[in-house]
Parts: sequence; structure tokens; C-alpha cells
Amino acid sequence: MICGLANKMAESNSVTVCSIFKPNKTDIFWNKLSGSVKRETLGKETPGFSPSYLFKILKYIQKGKYDIVNIHGAFYYYFLSVLILHKSVQFVYTFHSDAYMENSSRDKQILPLKKYALRKSWIHPVTISEASQSSFRALYKVESSLIENGIPKPIVSDRSSFINDLKTSPDTKVFFHPGRITQAKNQVVLCRVFKRLIEEKEDVLLLIAGSVQDQCIFSQINEFFSDRIIYLGERNDVPDLFASVDGFCLPSIWEGLPVTLLEALSVGCIPVCSPVGGIVNVIEDGYNGFLSKSSKEDDYYVAMRRLLALNSDQLKQLKSNAKKSFEKYDISLTVEEYLMLYNKLISS
Repeated sequence: MICGLANKMAESNSVTVCSIFKPNKTDIFWNKLSGSVKRETLGKETPGFSPSYLFKILKYIQKGKYDIVNIHGAFYYYFLSVLILHKSVQFVYTFHSDAYMENSSRDKQILPLKKYALRKSWIHPVTISEASQSSFRALYKVESSLIENGIPKPIVSDRSSFINDLKTSPDTKVFFHPGRITQAKNQVVLCRVFKRLIEEKEDVLLLIAGSVQDQCIFSQINEFFSDRIIYLGERNDVPDLFASVDGFCLPSIWEGLPVTLLEALSVGCIPVCSPVGGIVNVIEDGYNGFLSKSSKEDDYYVAMRRLLALNSDQLKQLKSNAKKSFEKYDISLTVEEYLMLYNKLISS
């Protein structure tokens, strides 16, 4: 999401993306930033909280003399900068998920300070879906700007030969789950559902891609890996794969408005998702995808069964509806709203 915003904004504005952590040379998203975006890093290499970075971030923002600083996640790293610089810098904070769930354990420890900063308008909050905005309003008792996520419409390359090589038969239906391996993405339930389908002799294949951020979760799903449940590691061709598979799976426990969902819709890949976060504002059940009743195994299994029961004409219609649904999530519309907010804050 940040890559898409920065790249589009940089077509007509001076944009810098600064990462607290030092990116790896193979970092997929860091390498997606265009040459028009200035890329900087504070060079953090070890995991865990380092108090010294509160001062490094403060010094970095002071030195840059930025008009707008749009921060994302990990508020505990920014609170000192907000406290000291809020009179001279316009801080915009994008909340990418449910307002409570996006708080890390450290953020929860300083939640009163975060609430105070929001109520005093030291931070200007942006929420990315109606569901996200509703949770934000309930937790913080203030209003936010609603700017829905968007992505550039991808230019896809054919990956059908790669997918065909993985199929166990010409009739195999292939489903794709790209996402960080974390508790939120609910990959354990996803694997359990596909194990049930496979045991029931359904000719299905599940592909999972994404970085391992929770080794415990990865250890649990590793037991399911086979010739029908395959872990691909990190991939930089997610839209290409979406264009070559039969469906997108996302049984998340909590979400904001997933970029992967928008990528799937953009190429007509049918989503099967849990009803969390902004997903419910995007998917119209039975029209452009399917919503399970909950994130629980049995409910997600039923949703998958509904998709597998469709005939070829019904599948074709859902794919067409998915593509139509994407039109309102083009990145140019998202950037336009962010720039309007930035200009309003600068002129106020």
C-alpha cells in the first residue's frame, strides 16, 4: 500500500519513504519503489524495541523539515516526535486494520497517550474502510478521514505454465493465499479446510505465499504441506498468480482492507474471505466473491463448498463482477484523496 501511494504521489510531488529497519537487498516491497521516490533507512537490523530509535526518528524528521509525515503502525516509535514536533509538522497516521487490533503490546501500554494525541489533533488519523473507521471511532472517540485503500491496476504476465506444472490433473482447481504467516491471517484454519476437501476427494490445490513472521504458526501449517498444499515462500509476482488461479483464500481473524483482495479483484480472481474489517465493504456475497459466516473452520469450509459448487457460467459471471468491483479502488483515486488531505492540513 505504501509503495503504491509513494510511487503515484512521486509523479508530481517530492516523496521520501523512510524505513526504520534496514531492508534486505531482496526486499520485494522496497524494490517496488520507483526511482522517483527517495528511499532512506535508519538502519535498524535487530528485532525488538530499541529506545534509541525514538531519538533517531525525531532527529530524522527535524533534519528533513517535512511538510507532512505520514506514519504507519508502531506508534510507540513515533510518540516522542509527535509530542515535540506537532506544532511544526503535520502528522498523518494511517490505521490499516481494526483500531484496537492494530495496537501492538507496546502501543497498548501507551494507549492513553495515543488517545490524548488524537483528541488534541496532534495526529490526523486516516482509516481505510468503513469497518476500520467504525472501530476507530468506538475506541478513540474522535473522527477520522476515510480514504479507502487502492492499488495500481497490475500489468500481469502469464503464469499458467507454472500453475499447470503444479496441478495433479488438468481439472484441478487452484486456490491462492498470499499473506504474511501470522495469527491474523488464520493459515492454520485455511490448511485444515483444504485438508478436509482433499480427504473428500475434491480435486483442489492450495498455494500459500508470504514471509514467515510467526515461526510458531509456520510450524503448525508445515505439517499440512504436500503436493496439494504447497508453500511457495515470498513471491514478487502475486498479481500474475492471481490471474492464473481459480480463487483467492483469506480466512483472516482481523483485517483492515487487504491489498491482496484488491489485487485479486483487479484480475477477476474470485475471493473467498472471512467477514472481517473492510472486506465486508468490498465483497458482496455471491456477487463478486464469497463471505464465510465467521473465521472458524466450519464456516470457512461452507464458503469454499459454495464456490466449488458453481458451474462454468456462474464462475465466469463472478469473475466479471470481481473486475467491475475493482474500478473504485484504483490508486489514482486514493492518492487524490490523500493529497487533498495533505494540502488542507498544510494550508490550515
